[in-house]
Amino acid sequence: MQEASLRIEPLLLKTAKGSALPNLTNSADGSALLSWVEPAADGKGVCLRLSTLGENGWGEAVTAAQGSGWFVNWADFPSAAVLLDGTMAVHWLDRISQKTYAYGVKVSISSDQGKTWSDPIIPHRDDSQTEHGFVALRSMGDHFFLAWLDGRAMADGEGKPMTLRATTISAKGTRGIDRLLDDRVCDCCPLDALVDGEDVTLVYRDRDFLGVRDISWLQVGAEKIHQQGLVREDGWVQEGCPVNGPSMASSGSTRAVAWYTGVDRVLDQPAPEGAVLATLLDPAIEGEKSSAVRIDDGRPVGRVDIAGLGDGSYLLCWLERQGDGGEVRVRRWTPGSARGSSHRIGSTSPGRRSGYPRIVALKDGSAVVAWTETEVDGGTAVRTVKIPGLARSTTPSSR
Repeated sequence: MQEASLRIEPLLLKTAKGSALPNLTNSADGSALLSWVEPAADGKGVCLRLSTLGENGWGEAVTAAQGSGWFVNWADFPSAAVLLDGTMAVHWLDRISQKTYAYGVKVSISSDQGKTWSDPIIPHRDDSQTEHGFVALRSMGDHFFLAWLDGRAMADGEGKPMTLRATTISAKGTRGIDRLLDDRVCDCCPLDALVDGEDVTLVYRDRDFLGVRDISWLQVGAEKIHQQGLVREDGWVQEGCPVNGPSMASSGSTRAVAWYTGVDRVLDQPAPEGAVLATLLDPAIEGEKSSAVRIDDGRPVGRVDIAGLGDGSYLLCWLERQGDGGEVRVRRWTPGSARGSSHRIGSTSPGRRSGYPRIVALKDGSAVVAWTETEVDGGTAVRTVKIPGLARSTTPSSR
């Protein structure tokens, strides 16, 4: 792909006024499945909607769940995943009590293309009035994997840390073991997960006793953690949670991680507003190809996402400040080569209302980007575009 020839094709999406919080994954056939939240048509709370991208654009949307007691948050938003046989699962957050940050995860499953949905399943085993969220929901082929941030240790109010936990759910809704993976992590940064056969690699913002909040990774199998470590030692000391998590994808034989850091100097260069970085994760790859590269244009908000294009390259999206506003931007990155040009996808606010832009690669070598546009008739609206011709063919990451 020649950078100057990058095409951006708007995709018309029919939503209710006030739609927001988009997320993207791949269906069983590799097509894009979009989820988002919008006010319910009957005025009773909000609903989670799904639509699949076909040859003629987004298909007819279905409602996967609806409720009036949901915890709706700009950074902790619903998602979907699809098994190889087409079975779908969605997750959302429901309040446990009237406390601001007392909510739990609920999952519902459909085996008929979204026509009907199961009763909600709660993946965690406790109902403490604490946070349970920032879910990474993934397809393992014939069952689902979920990881989430779990605040049950905070229930006694003695300042104990947020934890990272995981479980599985079968296509019929049977829960696996509730597993503790890390007993001290950052409180409220989204995490990401990449499936590789029977193993899952997780990336998340860690937190040590000195307040350093760098990105960690771990590879977990059916019974144990196989490997774990820091993605990169940024040394970012932050008193509170930055609400700015990492993202991960695979391309060809490599895996890559992208993230925001707030340190004021990156790669021997000033970074007064922080930086968006990307690097290959694989420990066996050494030298220049695995070195971290800077992705942003100098004024990043962060909220990064990454998609593998199958040919060894990656497409990243993030939010960048522009004047008093914000822009969703994308950049192609081939490890070991010069980074590609930055391209503006759309405008939005740099504040919380704009949420997180999302990206997914398709098997035809294109990618889809979704984001929340602000100041649309006084509200918000989900926008989507397709970027064709990025690669000849691709195997989408397991998201």
